[in-house]
Amino acid sequence: MLSGTPPFYHEDNFELFEMIKKGKYTFDAPAWQHVSDEAKDLIKGLLVVNPNDRLTSEQISAHPWVTGDFKPQAKGLDTLNKMREWNSKRKMQLE
Repeated sequence: MLSGTPPFYHEDNFELFEMIKKGKYTFDAPAWQHVSDEAKDLIKGLLVVNPNDRLTSEQISAHPWVTGDFKPQAKGLDTLNKMREWNSKRKMQLE
């Protein structure tokens, strides 16, 4: 949901299921480049093969991405600044 692409991908279904069973995934697709490191860290904690090693509900609730206790880093597009820049240019053209 965060990137629009799954972390597991392979053209061959057998290989795809093997990747899932082994917990072998990447965030290499271009769609993942704008997803924060904190969000990826949470996903990594959830996609652990051994259930005993996965994040618990308490750990998920306390994770910085869930609590918002992190400083977002600009990744790729800086939308807010681009909107401000556009608005300034627009205002100058109206004067």
